[in-house]
Amino acid sequence: MAEREWIQGQICFLERHEITSELIAGLEDQWNGLRGDRPMPRRDEIDPVELVPWLPYLSIVELHYEPFRVRYRIVGTEVARIVGEDFSRRWLEETGWGEASVALNRLLYERVAESRAPSFGLSVIEWQGQADHVFQWALFPVGTGEMVTHCLSLDDLSVISPRSWLLPLG
Repeated sequence: MAEREWIQGQICFLERHEITSELIAGLEDQWNGLRGDRPMPRRDEIDPVELVPWLPYLSIVELHYEPFRVRYRIVGTEVARIVGEDFSRRWLEETGWGEASVALNRLLYERVAESRAPSFGLSVIEWQGQADHVFQWALFPVGTGEMVTHCLSLDDLSVISPRSWLLPLG
């Protein structure tokens, strides 16, 4: 097998058959069921109640064009916990992640917008002071069929840290 190309040492793309995450497979089944024979489901067909098993690791992202911009509408609780911040309701460039990380994330969403197809990969993340943690991710397009207006972004961070089951009292 050829050596994988890591972009900025942070991500690499995978083929679907290389993904082993059960969380990604489950969301993909849900996404496929919603889209039927179309390229993607519409945003109004996405019901968060039906996504409960994936919500801690799921972000719903809005795509805007001319110029291309990314807005994080909802960020899963486990994503926010492990990243160390909740960036819901923020534009990508407002996250404070630095120019290189912003450009890298924009690249991921541009790829889905252009292909109108899911994208899969690996990413490296720093967790508890160590920068060598790797997780699988997937981006599933949502839109009109002609244009991707949103993405379902699933980061399977369960391999890095067990899910926090802390619930508010009462």
